Amino acid sequence: MSNLEEHNSNEDAIRVLVADDEPLIRMDLKEMLEETPYYSVVGEAKDGLEAYELAKRLDPDVIFMDIMMPQMTGIEAARKLKETLNRRIPIIMLTAYSQRELYEEASEAGVFGYLTKPLRKADLGPAVEIAISRAIELEDLSDEVKSLGDKLETRKLIEKAKGALMRETGIDEANAYRMMQKRAMDQRTSLKAVAEAVLAKVK
Repeated sequence: MSNLEEHNSNEDAIRVLVADDEPLIRMDLKEMLEETPYYSVVGEAKDGLEAYELAKRLDPDVIFMDIMMPQMTGIEAARKLKETLNRRIPIIMLTAYSQRELYEEASEAGVFGYLTKPLRKADLGPAVEIAISRAIELEDLSDEVKSLGDKLETRKLIEKAKGALMRETGIDEANAYRMMQKRAMDQRTSLKAVAEAVLAKVK
């Protein structure tokens, strides 16, 4: 298992990764979380590099990560996870510091929340809920932007294909569009696929 500590998890619980270079803080945080059935600590890391590697391997629902750790800081680990993973894992940064520049840097790295040390059990649940909610909202927004981008790209393809048909056949825009619609229906495919086929033929 190397020096990365992993744990079995309750399938119904929120899967948590804890990263802190102080063993006592890791132990206290794990105990506070697992005193309820809602959370399961699936892994522990004692530095930022281990946190990064373990997060990639375990894909936890949320990460509690100390801001200042050896090998790689929590901010650096958060930034690398943001750059390399297909989804944004909600990260709650643990800190004994109050420097504004650290908060700004962490926010840019994709951190979803902060807790100051010493940690209190009453703060953990709300922090997790807020972090997960923010991550879901961001994911939804990203999907919406992607959907709008796809629609715009499809519209551009259809317009270009209509123009190509108009030049090729001498018909007007309305009839070119109807021709593409009929091809889509006949071939049981999308207008986008028809447009791509028209443009490929023109080339």
